[in-house]
Amino acid sequence: MTSAPTAALTYLVAGQTGAHERQLARFDDDQWQEYLDLLSGLFVLTVDRRFRPGEPAAVIRFVASVRERFDPAGTAIDPTVAETLMYAALGQHDTLPATAETITAQTLLVVALVTDEGLSPAGLADLIDDTTTMIAAEPDDRPAAVTPDGPAAVTPDGQPADQQQPDDHEHQPADPP
Repeated sequence: MTSAPTAALTYLVAGQTGAHERQLARFDDDQWQEYLDLLSGLFVLTVDRRFRPGEPAAVIRFVASVRERFDPAGTAIDPTVAETLMYAALGQHDTLPATAETITAQTLLVVALVTDEGLSPAGLADLIDDTTTMIAAEPDDRPAAVTPDGPAAVTPDGQPADQQQPDDHEHQPADPP
């Protein structure tokens, strides 16, 4: 049986964003952590399939293309963060803490990497299977570009876990897109 985090990641890479968001909204802390582990594993796997250490120009061009495709306003993806995530996946930089910013960048980079591969549905299923196998085989030494600060570094809505959520009657300004 497929876990809810695995299903959510499958929806993400298949371009089914509505189903992905619905699945994320139902996660508890353990499922959220499993999803972050899977996302990081998939990120490392896809970066490794496309890039080699010592190719900074290729990483910079790729991040620029992702920002052009998914962040035309230039506000959702910090290029330095995105490039550093990729260098961490290649073993050329320390991992970054799991924050809303790093998870957003990692998610968009994964979507671009998988989309660029042009995989068939069977190819996508194989990629997810490879990711879950890799994560299960290395539970204490998971490949990652981000590192959580405890069991839930961020909540499913992308907020830092240690940040108090406002009461329903309080009005908080929305984060910029």
